[in-house]
Amino acid sequence: MSSSLLTFVTPAQWTLILSALIGIIGLLYYSIKIEPRKIDISRHDVYFESLPHALEGAVICQVADVHITAWERNAAAIARAIESVHADLYVLTGDQIYLDSGTLAFCKWFDALGENIQPAVAILGNAENKPYVRRDHFEEEIAKRNLPLLNNRTAKIIVRGYPMQIVGSDDPHTNHSDMNKAFEDAEPDEWTLLLTHSPDGVAELRGERVDLILCGHTHGGQIRIPLIGSIAQNTKKVRGLVNGWYTGAELSRKAKVETGNAKLYVSRGLGMSRAALRFNSPPELALFTLHRKSSN
Repeated sequence: MSSSLLTFVTPAQWTLILSALIGIIGLLYYSIKIEPRKIDISRHDVYFESLPHALEGAVICQVADVHITAWERNAAAIARAIESVHADLYVLTGDQIYLDSGTLAFCKWFDALGENIQPAVAILGNAENKPYVRRDHFEEEIAKRNLPLLNNRTAKIIVRGYPMQIVGSDDPHTNHSDMNKAFEDAEPDEWTLLLTHSPDGVAELRGERVDLILCGHTHGGQIRIPLIGSIAQNTKKVRGLVNGWYTGAELSRKAKVETGNAKLYVSRGLGMSRAALRFNSPPELALFTLHRKSSN
């Protein structure tokens, strides 16, 4: 700024400029250092007429988008949040890592949690399918930990002594999902939990039996402007499925497919990817308590 221009800046204007700079610096500090570590533990009671009696009261903990990497961001805060709750099943819904170096960092983080994150199942997200990530290495390390990885397949996971049917799709964001294959071995008359990394996966359903769908990927927008909302949704096949619950006609309309009685929850996720900050979209650890709803 030239000296001639400086002479035309009044003390009041300097005060405004300095206040704006301090505000911007404070906002960045909050978005980088504070909000990412303020883990919101959300609790949801979910009712199903067809829920097996054995699953009444069962708690599912969704661990979404942790994006563990080789350097500390908010991994410790996420671990503390998980350690503070108890669930009958932990579901990791993709984007466990950030960058290829995140594989061993995630495994170290997962091992340290031990029984606090057991029993668990996982699916892959777009982070594990990046071209610079050795997906096979990630899968090998996960296999060593006996963590079931549901890549377009169905598994029966024992929850409270009952074999819960869980269908997992590979990542729809990178076009690795195959719902036909995922449901190939699914029993159509059984209560079914579907795990798919992105809400885009819902658009691939073709009338399969699904009761509860859990996904993430959107980070709830990650940066939400007051009165405006998310500046990005990061979906390709659906719009408006960004954060929270979607059911019934609203879900069918936004997914552009018939979803029947399915209930979809989109988690804001826990970590961050390239932009290592959050604003007005705090990280979320979601817990779902299943209940049997009377048909009367």
